[in-house]
Amino acid sequence: MKPERRETWETLEIASLVIVHGGWGGGWGQQWRWRRSGRLTIGSVAGRGAEAGRSWVLAPAVAPVPVLACLPHGGRDFPAELAGELALSPRHLWSDWLTRELYDFLPGLGVTTITTSFSRFVADVNRDPATGSDSFYASVVCARMPRGQPLYRRPLRPAEISYRVQLAHEPFHRALDEAVAGLLAQFPRLVLLDLHSFGSGLDGDIILGDRRGLTARPEAVTQVADAFAGQGLTVLRNERFTGGWTVQRFAGHERVDAIQVELNQRRYLDLARRRYPDAPPVGEFAATRRLLHRALARGVVEPLVA
Repeated sequence: MKPERRETWETLEIASLVIVHGGWGGGWGQQWRWRRSGRLTIGSVAGRGAEAGRSWVLAPAVAPVPVLACLPHGGRDFPAELAGELALSPRHLWSDWLTRELYDFLPGLGVTTITTSFSRFVADVNRDPATGSDSFYASVVCARMPRGQPLYRRPLRPAEISYRVQLAHEPFHRALDEAVAGLLAQFPRLVLLDLHSFGSGLDGDIILGDRRGLTARPEAVTQVADAFAGQGLTVLRNERFTGGWTVQRFAGHERVDAIQVELNQRRYLDLARRRYPDAPPVGEFAATRRLLHRALARGVVEPLVA
């Protein structure tokens, strides 16, 4: 018996990019590609049994290197089965805009990449799964937006919180742990880069976080900082973004240097032209993507495999 089909589609115009979000009650599908026109199309289908058949890992397209990347907050998908209790439109559920597309070159460098297209508002993979449902900044399943606006019409029941964690959080970290184990079976140590972006009015192009020295050796952080600075980017360390739960998990690991990397969205988006709640128009996306590619290829990957 085929599952009942329920579809909801939303198209967001982002300057020269077109993103399509959708949901139905029968599993996941995802596609994205660059067209010759320079437009990016992302198609997503979400619904019941959303984890089934889902890939959480972008495997290296060339020989693997001792670098592992996470893209935790680039997703926008909010399953239709969970949306009934939302107190606001899914249009208000923002993301680290286009980070998955910005770093789509990573497999070509040999970098294993853990990713998700789930919205962070389903379950935030950069939060401790034991933190329940409360504030945006401190809970795995946030109950309120950053300024306190309720996300749901009513408090979620413990079983509902647990389901969201099992759906969107646990598979991400299971894939991350398996990737770490696989790479450490091949290499003596590795660098883990947890890739984010920020839109608040902070200085710097890149902010690196290592929990103030707890999650990575100083020489590893310096190498990553120099890689970005060598491409003309201004790099700060542990300024507001000191590293979330993902890198904190690896504090004290003798063979993993875990570093959170926050990219200022003004480098690739036109934040001044944003009309909330719509996504910001694209700015210097292609140029920033090239900078990031050169920084990670020349400054991180090549020295580690030399």
